[in-house]
Amino acid sequence: MHPIWKRLLRLALIAMLTPVAFLLSCQSSLIYHPRPNEPGMTEHLENNRGERLTYRTSQGRQTAWYRPPYRGPENGAPLWIAFSGNGSLALDWMHFAGIADGRFAWLMIDYPGYGECEGRPTPKAIRESSVAALNQLAVRLKLPREVLISRSQVIGHSLGAAAALMTAEDLGIHRGILISPFTSMTDMGRQVIGWPLCYLNLHRFDNRKTLAAVCQHPEARFTIFHGINDNLIPIRMSTELAAAHPGKVTLHPSPGGHNDVLQFIQTQLTAETLKLSGL
Repeated sequence: MHPIWKRLLRLALIAMLTPVAFLLSCQSSLIYHPRPNEPGMTEHLENNRGERLTYRTSQGRQTAWYRPPYRGPENGAPLWIAFSGNGSLALDWMHFAGIADGRFAWLMIDYPGYGECEGRPTPKAIRESSVAALNQLAVRLKLPREVLISRSQVIGHSLGAAAALMTAEDLGIHRGILISPFTSMTDMGRQVIGWPLCYLNLHRFDNRKTLAAVCQHPEARFTIFHGINDNLIPIRMSTELAAAHPGKVTLHPSPGGHNDVLQFIQTQLTAETLKLSGL
């Protein structure tokens, strides 16, 4: 081959492989935005009778957050297991926990690397940490794990919807609320960076698959809220998820976009937590 063609071929390969190398090396920082708790967050929890739950996973020391019910027996309270979006923290759920029905208990779970948790987030690490948090709470309450699971529901926003579904699948929970979920992280990659680079995704959250698994339970019931002006995760993704499971998944198109949808749905969200908890 002529030297000029060798050089051109080499430049072409470099041009092709550079974005591949970039995506493989830094996609975690594109997906996750971990940060520590802000001043006053833990004090607010403690002032509301909440507490830390500490435990260890393969990622190191983890901290989840438990807030008992305001009224009614603690060991009989419906439990909501809550997950935040990729730029939020578990304790951000304290606002809604404070205005939701006082009979609920709340287990708010941070991802590895977030809040006071060590390690790095991956789908596997998030699954491991979520199951361990529930186990630790069962020990704290002196309840059989199966009893605690039987009165548990999940709730999550954005990435938290994927974490909620994975936890539901792993623990055998069949009721929950998903806010602004995506169909899969690969689909999100296709939307942002296009085909075929989207298939370089190493963090394969797949809400189609996990929702289908959870909905195999005959009593599965999930509610989806999605902002009609969401420019990050299009509402068509929630429409697809709901359409695949008629009678088990209900979609509520809502005002707002991706981050402010929670402000618009508080009344509906309160009603759905009551309905799905059987109260």
